[in-house]
Amino acid sequence: MTFFYLLLAVIVLVVIITAAQLVCLLRIKSVPDLPDKANADKYSLNINGKSFEDLYLFLVGKQTDPSFSEDEVFRLLSKQSEYLGKRFDCADFRAQMLFKIYKDCPLSDRCSALIKSTFLGFKYFMDEPGDDSMCYWSENHQILFAVSEYLAGQEWPDEIFTNDGNTGAEHMQKATIRIDAWMQQRFDYGFSEYLSNNYLAEDIAPMANFIAYSKDEQAVNRMKIIMDILWLDVALNSVNNRFVAVSSRMYGNNKAANCIGNSIQSAMNILWGKEVTKKIFSLPDISEEERKLIETSLSKKPNYIVLCFTDAVEKGLYTLPEVIKDIAVSDETFVSRMSCGLSPDDMADENLIGQSDACIMAQTGAETFTNPQVIRNTLEYMRKNKLYSNKFLSYFKFLNLTVLRCVRWQKFAEKHSIMPHGIALGRGNVYTYRNSRYLLSTDICKDVGACGAQDHVWTANIAEELTLFTTHPAGDGNSKYGASPGYWVGNGRRPMSVQHENVNVTVYKLPKKKRLGESAVCDITHAYMPRDLYDEFELDGNRVFARKNGVFVALISDGTLEYKPYNSDSAKGLLKGRALPDGLTLENGFDLCRRGGEYHSYITELSDSDTETFEQFRQRIKQNKTVFTKGCVSYKTNCGEIYVSFDGSFTVDGKTIQTVFDRYDSVFCKAKRKDKEIRINTPSHSLTLDFGQASRISQ
Repeated sequence: MTFFYLLLAVIVLVVIITAAQLVCLLRIKSVPDLPDKANADKYSLNINGKSFEDLYLFLVGKQTDPSFSEDEVFRLLSKQSEYLGKRFDCADFRAQMLFKIYKDCPLSDRCSALIKSTFLGFKYFMDEPGDDSMCYWSENHQILFAVSEYLAGQEWPDEIFTNDGNTGAEHMQKATIRIDAWMQQRFDYGFSEYLSNNYLAEDIAPMANFIAYSKDEQAVNRMKIIMDILWLDVALNSVNNRFVAVSSRMYGNNKAANCIGNSIQSAMNILWGKEVTKKIFSLPDISEEERKLIETSLSKKPNYIVLCFTDAVEKGLYTLPEVIKDIAVSDETFVSRMSCGLSPDDMADENLIGQSDACIMAQTGAETFTNPQVIRNTLEYMRKNKLYSNKFLSYFKFLNLTVLRCVRWQKFAEKHSIMPHGIALGRGNVYTYRNSRYLLSTDICKDVGACGAQDHVWTANIAEELTLFTTHPAGDGNSKYGASPGYWVGNGRRPMSVQHENVNVTVYKLPKKKRLGESAVCDITHAYMPRDLYDEFELDGNRVFARKNGVFVALISDGTLEYKPYNSDSAKGLLKGRALPDGLTLENGFDLCRRGGEYHSYITELSDSDTETFEQFRQRIKQNKTVFTKGCVSYKTNCGEIYVSFDGSFTVDGKTIQTVFDRYDSVFCKAKRKDKEIRINTPSHSLTLDFGQASRISQ
């Protein structure tokens, strides 16, 4: 009986302690990540209709209209200063232009003092004091914060930074470690947010500012090497100055059209836009409407983020190597294979799981938090740095209960395929087929069957305003139109998706049960196919034939395809609140759905008027041998007989196809991951990049 009472006492004590801890944890309120709507103008990026980028261009004398009074200059700078001071999310974006204005522009004493005090009081990393909901960890934020800290420390080395009491020199030294780790990981493994036409804009701004203002010549040369690699990736995976490729992180508008979603358009324009446009306009079947859209994209002005990069190019501080421009403007038909980023297994193999800055950057830069390989490390880092008030991380605080510390979280994460595992960006093996008119690319066999957050698994880049892709919606299939993951962004379940030359085959297995962390699952997959944006369009049961300019598209499904009725909420979610160019509409059908069943399979083949007529294309596809069985596809066409199964088989003409790629594998560049050198060649030019030696030799 004594034992029973002791046991009961222990249980009661545990319950009391747990309840007390739970009360304490519930009292840790999440800090707001953004200003409330009532105060949005107080922190806006404009004043009297004049923008932050307008201010810079006016102050350096590049434009006189719009002009700014001295009071307007101070008030607009004060808005940015207060935004940083409040530590709202994405404050690190604004910090780039704010520092650039300090360095490049004639300012009054009060404006200079305002900017200086802003940087001296800012928080630059997760291990510093202060509660906030800024996102420090994703790949773009890592370099944004680190460069701001480095440049501020270099500018004011002897000043005390008031947030943590360290000197500028100490901050510069601390930031150098993170910048070096960030660059080394990009050279060795590529970008974790690979080919994101949204997030690469946030990389090129701090990279350009580092190149422009750092006094360390060797470090600047290394940053130029990473900049070259970034633009090599874009050149290989864009076509005709349009950049919509597969990616680990993209939103609806980024996927839907180059003209509304490509955030680095103005940067591409200054690097190779005019050369590419001249080539496009020589094509005989480009419509007048398409020409106008291309001209509009070519005239796009940089925002305050991209302006940091375009200004560095205009000043000759960064010059794109000719060999990369050769690739961007090439008419050559080619296949490119490349690997990008780090999977959780890669991190374990490379000893990149730990508490050092380099390890934390590898782990969190790839958005890897709950996966079995890292979950214990995640929890330890969050406890150590008291990150539970951060809105994005607050749910982790409940795992800090004493009663749960004995839980073997690694075993739990291994046993349960929970939704948050799908947040990890993982390693991409990107296959791209490009010719003079279109691009088709696929993230081969990427985490098949897993949940997906913001992944864009395959895409056809067809025209300035037109792409094609499929997804399995996250949620119930009738909501979450703008969510991430949601109806258009990411996937509820990732498919088996493969590609051979100009053919993609994608197979989905529809979920029957929710995973931990999911609110609902749906029994549809769908294709983004806005029929009014095509010049010709035919839907017949399970098959679509379409033409845009000189590009031909065939989409074949294993079941009946039908358009959902137009839904304005769905359209807004897809376009992320942006509008299609004048005269273009989605109202006559854009959401082509396949419903019910266990597996949904899609075959997509592209061709063009340089190869055959549209009618010849239609007849050829109709005669191709196409067999759908449970989770399997067999398709015989010009480039071979392709066999794919959801369970992992992928053959062409009976030969198993490699699905894990080297760092680069194309006619232009062959390199393995962690090679000391990356060599890039075209018939006219070459480039050799050696990060260790900070050597960048162009010929």
